[in-house]
Amino acid sequence: MTLNFDSVLFDSAVNRCEFLTRAQALEFVTRGFVVIKRAFSTQIAERICTHAWSEFKRTHGIEQHERNSWRKQSNGYIRTNAHGLRIKFQQEAPDAWFAQTDILGGKSRLPADGRELSMSGGVIGNFGVDGDPSWEPPRPRQDGWHKDGWHFRHFLDSPEQGLLTVPIFTEILPQSGGTFLALDSIAPVARLLSQRPQGFHADGTQGSGYLIPYLVEQCTEFIELTGEPGDLAILHPYMLHRRTVNPTDRPRFIANLAIVTKEPMCFARRPDDSYSLVELAVLHALKKDRIDFDASEPRQGYIPGPFRSPEDKHVQRKTLLKEMQTMAELGVITPAWAEQCGYMSNDIRAASG
Repeated sequence: MTLNFDSVLFDSAVNRCEFLTRAQALEFVTRGFVVIKRAFSTQIAERICTHAWSEFKRTHGIEQHERNSWRKQSNGYIRTNAHGLRIKFQQEAPDAWFAQTDILGGKSRLPADGRELSMSGGVIGNFGVDGDPSWEPPRPRQDGWHKDGWHFRHFLDSPEQGLLTVPIFTEILPQSGGTFLALDSIAPVARLLSQRPQGFHADGTQGSGYLIPYLVEQCTEFIELTGEPGDLAILHPYMLHRRTVNPTDRPRFIANLAIVTKEPMCFARRPDDSYSLVELAVLHALKKDRIDFDASEPRQGYIPGPFRSPEDKHVQRKTLLKEMQTMAELGVITPAWAEQCGYMSNDIRAASG
């Protein structure tokens, strides 16, 4: 793997790492993700799974040892809350803590120096459900691809999601509900964000967002995330991904953590201020040593779509439609196949003809 920028920048970032090896850092910069094996103990994973099974039984009638109770659910993709359970990485899983802070450029770039970096104990369960379609390998023309972040306006340097981490609590074998990743999605996402200092409405990048088919169609390298209890997959915040069906009798439990940084990312740092590996992944993808970027619109938070009032839904829909029209006029047009997969489209030609 080779770098598309001056390797001095990479060397400077690696020299600040306290845990990651040079090979792991290079993998993250060039591929957009890295899996840290045994980043937290199997005892922690078991503890979280125990809480999850208890909540599944209480709220959904799912019994751990009765597989028929899993398959009776109308939707096998279920989240738990695990109120009262919180694992602080720095104290209970230091390898996970160091790996994340290394990728972000050090603890000083996190609020409270990363002391609050943690996982709540909630899980995302993926169970096999009767009537699910057969498993298919990842490809662009599938529903549900998205870029995480349904609660903020997306800019090239957004601090609201400086990193996406996926702790794995159960064994995930191939074709068992593991998340699909579009490994080469960093470049198209970075190109689009770098060209629009106004930013993008969060709804344009979610599971039905009009921008996603345009972006994922530019991707050719896809993988299925597998792993073992205690593994931590660390993804670049631009990584497009999607859920998959789980046709097996093996439940898949993971979490999805958005790591917030103290300040926006910076792609034009001074020589005495090292880039983070997240920032270097963007520079690598765009084949640049530096990007001068300033957001031209206020950084804005959104109430996620499912929780909006009727009035807010109307306002946000109107705002999104205006953006969709503007992007179509600029040549960023949703491909024709998208609507068949459930995505919104800004292709006026398709709508009229």
